[in-house]
Amino acid sequence: ESPEPPSRPERPSRLNGPSRPRRPRWILARRADPARRLGVTLLAISFVLTLFAGRLVQIQGMESGIYRYKAEAEKLTTLTLPALRGTIYGANGQILAMTVETYTVTADPPQIPAADKPGVAAKLARPLGMPAQQILALLRHPTSPDYVVLAKNLSAAQGDQVSALAITGIYLTASYARAYPDGDATANVVGFTNVSQSGVISGQAGIELEYNKLLSGTPGSEQVEMSTDGQPIPLAGSTETPARSGTGIRLTIIPALQYEAQQACQQRVQEMHAKQCTIVVIQPKTGYILAMAQWPTYSQSTLASAADATDLPVQDVFQPGSTAKVITAAAAFEHGGQTPMSSYYIPYEIYEGGQWIKDAEWSPGEHYTIAGIIANSSNVGMSQVVQHVSPQVQYDYLRAFGLGEPSGLNLPGESAGILPPPSQWAADERYTLSFGQGVAVTAVQMASVYATIANDGVRVQPTLVEGTVSPSGQFTPAAPSPSRRVIQPKTARELISILQQVPAVDETADQPWGIIPGYAVAAKTGTSQEAGPNCALCEYGSSYIGMAPGNDPQVVVAVNVQDPNPKYGYYGDVVAGPVFYNVMKFALATLQIPPDGAVAPYVRLNAP
Repeated sequence: ESPEPPSRPERPSRLNGPSRPRRPRWILARRADPARRLGVTLLAISFVLTLFAGRLVQIQGMESGIYRYKAEAEKLTTLTLPALRGTIYGANGQILAMTVETYTVTADPPQIPAADKPGVAAKLARPLGMPAQQILALLRHPTSPDYVVLAKNLSAAQGDQVSALAITGIYLTASYARAYPDGDATANVVGFTNVSQSGVISGQAGIELEYNKLLSGTPGSEQVEMSTDGQPIPLAGSTETPARSGTGIRLTIIPALQYEAQQACQQRVQEMHAKQCTIVVIQPKTGYILAMAQWPTYSQSTLASAADATDLPVQDVFQPGSTAKVITAAAAFEHGGQTPMSSYYIPYEIYEGGQWIKDAEWSPGEHYTIAGIIANSSNVGMSQVVQHVSPQVQYDYLRAFGLGEPSGLNLPGESAGILPPPSQWAADERYTLSFGQGVAVTAVQMASVYATIANDGVRVQPTLVEGTVSPSGQFTPAAPSPSRRVIQPKTARELISILQQVPAVDETADQPWGIIPGYAVAAKTGTSQEAGPNCALCEYGSSYIGMAPGNDPQVVVAVNVQDPNPKYGYYGDVVAGPVFYNVMKFALATLQIPPDGAVAPYVRLNAP
């Protein structure tokens, strides 16, 4: 049997590996169809273009307003246009506070070649009022790569000098600031302001704060197109809302009298080594405060802290001492069955309410009328007089004269004083209150007490504002201050007659500070013991309050000096009397009140 022929070996693959199965021919034919591939591509492109078209319709059609607004917002910037702040005037139209244009100088250091910076600093030194080295340091080490503030609050003249230099990279920005021509003489009354980063001026104390809304006006705005470097594009158009200037205020303060009072205060504080001094000059019939001075005071231009912006005549309190005895006497005349001629035996001391009450000077015993008790300022006598009225009546009269409540000026930080109700009084309090100890008052409150007596017993609420001045200069008077009757006209006239005896009594003690030739002055002194920071009743308060002319009082001057050095004196007539004399004489001359030639009426001070 013949052998089988050998089989043909299988052809190896190109890779000498196992062979791959062959794909069906129909699959290969479909992949190779170019028309089909083109159709799929066109379908995909059409889908994408449809999405683009839809988004385009959405953006340009349905949401075009939104994107137009966003585009405008990116290129438009709103600038605040500060309103011109209203001017504050004195009673005679003299400017006490005004708004002035100032400039801020900035630099863009990269615009100034490094080699030119020393020369630029040297040129700017004089108009900026700064050392050239300080300016050069700012240019070489700016607060940010493209910006540094070189100086603020430059005057218009300084701004013109900088502008005239025409230095590339140096820019001027106009702004507003507040100026006070009278300086520290009216600082405690007028107050001060600060300026926000947007250029808005805001009151921080005094009249500037109390009437901030009226003075501020309404800021405006301007929309401008800005370039990529942050500069407004000229001729690109803008939308502007004009600012409305603030309303001015005319005060009742007479600047010359205010200055005289402040100078008198300063001199007396230095002479007596005292802590402080306040003077209030008030017109009884109108309630106008003509001067409200203090020492120490502050300067608006160098104020280090807002806490230093004190207004002592309305913020600081003290014990009135014997100047409050007129209130006790008024209550006794009207509700205690007493008269100026009611007589009392005055021992050197009297034991009431659990304590011994003494007079300032020793006496073996006197017989005084109530007029004599007031004129000679007897605490022992007044402690007996007050027993003719109830504690509630005594309290009601203190409140009726304005103690224990704000004066009505409504100035920031104004104190109401301290006057507890009878239910809180200690056993001896009604007696100490009768001669002005145990109650705390402000200088304005005590000036108002004597203005009430001077005005026939009618209290006119004190005021500092005479009226307003529109931006066009139109003056509108303020409404008259509220008034109320406190004591009867007869009582007021009796008290004035008694007070007219005080200057002569003081003159016998070589303190003639109530003697002004040609005028009958009605006055009262007061000496109180005050609590110190580390002790009780170890400091003194010295007061002198008076009115003139005595028969028709038209002006009241109230002086208080706190914590004089006892080495130089501490009684009211000794410490505060000279200040009263000088300021009252100046006030009579300034107000052109002619001498009336009156003399003090005879009032019996000693009892039989």
